[in-house]
Amino acid sequence: MGQTTESPAGPRKNYFCVQALRAVAAALVVVHHSISLWLKWIMNRPNAPHWTNGAAGVDIFFVISGFVMAISLPGLAGKPNKAGVFLRRRFTRIVPLYWAAITLTLAQIKLNPAAALASVLTPWRIAASYLFIPARNGNGEMFPLVTVGWTLNYEVFFYLLFAAALALNVSPLAFLTPVLTAVALVGMVRPATWPDFTTLASPMVIEFLYGMVLAHLATRRKLPGTAWAALLLGGGFVTLMLMPPSPAPWGFLAWGLPAAAMVVGAVALEGQLGGRLPKWLLAAGDASYALYLTHNFLLPHVGNALKKLHVTGTPALAAAIVLGLGISFPAAVLVHRYVEKPLLNLFKKRRESAEKIEIGEPRVAPVLVEEV
Repeated sequence: MGQTTESPAGPRKNYFCVQALRAVAAALVVVHHSISLWLKWIMNRPNAPHWTNGAAGVDIFFVISGFVMAISLPGLAGKPNKAGVFLRRRFTRIVPLYWAAITLTLAQIKLNPAAALASVLTPWRIAASYLFIPARNGNGEMFPLVTVGWTLNYEVFFYLLFAAALALNVSPLAFLTPVLTAVALVGMVRPATWPDFTTLASPMVIEFLYGMVLAHLATRRKLPGTAWAALLLGGGFVTLMLMPPSPAPWGFLAWGLPAAAMVVGAVALEGQLGGRLPKWLLAAGDASYALYLTHNFLLPHVGNALKKLHVTGTPALAAAIVLGLGISFPAAVLVHRYVEKPLLNLFKKRRESAEKIEIGEPRVAPVLVEEV
């Protein structure tokens, strides 16, 4: 088996294996929703037992997020207002496309009032969706108007805590280890009667911490060797696909640990695999955020087409997955190229101008495929 190395060293500039893993995580989420669509639209059994492990793509995303935020800290070196710079950069990265998706959802509901049955279009529900605050829909579920945005509520919560560490000028890992642990413990005992926003106290936040610990090890080159890394990546994936869903609140162990193992393996294998990955896979990783936000706009059209063609049973399931992936990924690449990137560039120019005025120097180049 390979050896771990312990000599201190700076982080890599790019982690292409992590970028590819983003594409895998997004694809798993699409598969999960394609199966749900098949049950609801084709089988008329939306609550029937089924394979839900595709939802574990979210766990992979959370670990990656913690890793990216921590590994990119050198990009904030020397900034007098690190917390403000950090939050502006995160706003630039996630908010414009998400707000565009929410606005599109509102437009769809206005054009098709029947779609609003579970949406609860009160002013508070709309505002909460835009502001990343948990609020219930008409079915009592804690989903924003763009349902997949529930994960972004946790992301933003994590960013705010990370920014607090920067504002206090303390190590984010040293600060967030006890804070996220305490938040997770509160989540384990939180009564259902507490206000909606307290659902942010969830054991899932520990998965961000997994990624931060990995970044700490990566910057010190304390990573597994090639053989162990391959075992972690492959074994983590197989475990994630086979592990039954764990009852709350233990998902951060049942799915979180295998997800973390996959990210550890991907980071450790960067030197061996990073330069060999196909461009289409990296392009899919680039578009993974667009895919995550847009695929649920497209999947209902797949369901409609299958119903009109009278495709049923297992063939319909296979078609739902293949068409779901086959339509969602190309659409996401187009959205990334012609919507997300122009929005990013627009907000980035404004942000960079503000940083130059505030900091008096040009921004530092990104450490990873996405900057903090």
